[in-house]
Amino acid sequence: MKEKEMSKLSAKAIEEVQKIRHGFQMGSRVGVTQLGRSTKWREDLDRLAAMEVVDRNETKAILLKPEVYQAMIEYMSLLERKKEELEVEIETAEVEQLYGYRLKRKEAEYVRGGKEAAEDAVALFLSNPEKFRSPLDDDK
Repeated sequence: MKEKEMSKLSAKAIEEVQKIRHGFQMGSRVGVTQLGRSTKWREDLDRLAAMEVVDRNETKAILLKPEVYQAMIEYMSLLERKKEELEVEIETAEVEQLYGYRLKRKEAEYVRGGKEAAEDAVALFLSNPEKFRSPLDDDK
């Protein structure tokens, strides 16, 4: 991810997100029964930023401090925007690859109408049908 985009998140938020991404620390598990019986887990949550809630050694939930939750939301939003940008770049590159040679010709040569345009489109499709078929078949 670009430094400019990462700078939008605070240094503390990035640190907290990295903790979550790299797994939980020792002592960061709390049993379901302990949640109602004690308050020690609250102190641990403040110290650790995230805790795993387990029931019979099976993860049932993840507890996050509100700041960490907000940092995760911001981080995921940033990743989603980056993903959308990359998808647009890929789509543009694919279109240029498919139609590039036509777009480089003089506009007067490129402009066609009626029957000529239809024949040209069919010829282009038949020249490489899998490139056109995969988006229609929802293949990625």
